[in-house]
Amino acid sequence: MKIIIIGAGKVGATLIECLASEGHDVVVIDRDEKRVTEIVNKYPAKGISGEGLSHGVMTDAGVASADFLISCTSQDEVNILCCVLAKKLGAKRTVARVREPLYFSDLENLREELGLDLIFNPDRRAAADIAEVLNFPSARSVESFADGKAAMAEFVIGKGNPIEGRSLKEISSDYEFNVLFGMICRGEEVFIPRGDFVIRAGDAAYVIAPEAQIAAFCKKMKIFKPRAKTVMIIGGGKIGFYLARILTERGASVKIIEKDKARCEFLSENLPSVTVIAGDGTDLSVLNEEDLRGADAAVILTGMDEENVIISLYAKRENVGKVVTKVNRVSVSEMVKTLGLDTVVSPRRSIANHILRFVRANLSDSEGINKLYKLYGKAEASEFTVSESFPYNGKPLLSYKIRKDVLIGGIVRDGEFIVPKGDTALVTGDRVIVVSAAKRIDKLESILK
Repeated sequence: MKIIIIGAGKVGATLIECLASEGHDVVVIDRDEKRVTEIVNKYPAKGISGEGLSHGVMTDAGVASADFLISCTSQDEVNILCCVLAKKLGAKRTVARVREPLYFSDLENLREELGLDLIFNPDRRAAADIAEVLNFPSARSVESFADGKAAMAEFVIGKGNPIEGRSLKEISSDYEFNVLFGMICRGEEVFIPRGDFVIRAGDAAYVIAPEAQIAAFCKKMKIFKPRAKTVMIIGGGKIGFYLARILTERGASVKIIEKDKARCEFLSENLPSVTVIAGDGTDLSVLNEEDLRGADAAVILTGMDEENVIISLYAKRENVGKVVTKVNRVSVSEMVKTLGLDTVVSPRRSIANHILRFVRANLSDSEGINKLYKLYGKAEASEFTVSESFPYNGKPLLSYKIRKDVLIGGIVRDGEFIVPKGDTALVTGDRVIVVSAAKRIDKLESILK
């Protein structure tokens, strides 16, 4: 598939890395020649230095034969115009990044009026992911599937946890909860666990079930935390703005600490239900005065990864119930894993998942992906809808020859979650959650040997 990406900034570079690694024919356009050279030397992609809006540059890039054009420069208007021009030149599908909060309520109308296939907002997407975690703070990360009828939650198994040292078979017989262990990460290793797999302290376990069942699981494991009702956000940028908006709509009490006074004025005018404090989130006196310790959750969203990590460590020391840390740089993110922080989010990784799902959903006319969630390295969880043409439609799972690196993690049928067993059959309309530890799954048939 030929994919043209305009803009080689943080989001663009992440998309190039993901899409090129999946074997797509990627062309990057950026006005910064040095940046283009770096991208081309690092990834299997072609590069063109120039203005993305240039008719000649687009022609040289081969827009007329492109399956996708994704514009993610720093300017919303440029991204929109690039997509409009690309459509006129023959690109099959176009995707634009739009970040401006003032466009917040008109994104869908804008997309339809201009004939764009997808408009994405990385800040809004990251805010939604954080809000999901704050809604279920017991987990390190949460991803919903099948329109919220099922979820996959990540937990780190601590020393002394009741399931430490026990096999999944033993856990299933001793505890009455309707959950399925979809994947286990242990150090650099990734496992699709079977019944004889033994849980160890330090394992990151991905559990799939409806949220109510996951909550019951957490209570029995003595790791349950109630939904965050008071939240302190440190850093009032675009992610902080969207997050505060989502949380106040859910009834949470939100306080934002932001050092830029002009930004504080914007936040106060556009978020009347939020308490906005003009102050430095790295100043301990400010944090103490604003009662960081009394918050159910703290979300650290300044523009510097190192600041975010330091503030988060302090919040952990102050026993804040849930701490969420924004980290963009991959190198920092890897180090942070060893520090014991609750939840680390990467806005560009979050949006890369979103774009990859959209691209993969258009790869095939068969069971296209409804949802895609990158878990750990090459591991991922996908959601498919079973069609009438699925070759094993109506047949029990025990008759399938499923690849060993793949697990059917759950089925949602008529709004009910089903833990798959040998005699369970997939039927037309089922929403199927698939976990894969290696090769990507583009369509449901790919789970078979």
